[in-house]
Amino acid sequence: MISEIEYVEGQIDQGAINLPSHMIGSVKRYVLHGIPGDSFLTALFSNDLMGAIGKADAENQAAIVAWAQFLYNSVPGNCHGSPEKVAAWIASGGIAGSQVES
Repeated sequence: MISEIEYVEGQIDQGAINLPSHMIGSVKRYVLHGIPGDSFLTALFSNDLMGAIGKADAENQAAIVAWAQFLYNSVPGNCHGSPEKVAAWIASGGIAGSQVES
């Protein structure tokens, strides 16, 4: 049986096929462990389209539709969608933080 972390990491790997490869490590750190990414990823996950495009390098600008598809299909819905969701995700420690037993 695979863990939730392994499952989500597999979803990221499968979904990221059309994304710039230099971004995947940052995405995994954010989704799996709640470690913030750069300003582009923060804007993207916060649902700030104009901010994301303005902060994106050329590869990420060209992949903006692929990014939208990736967020919709490949990562947990509660890790993106608003600045508040992003802040809560970071505070929780991502997938790994949600699995910590009290």
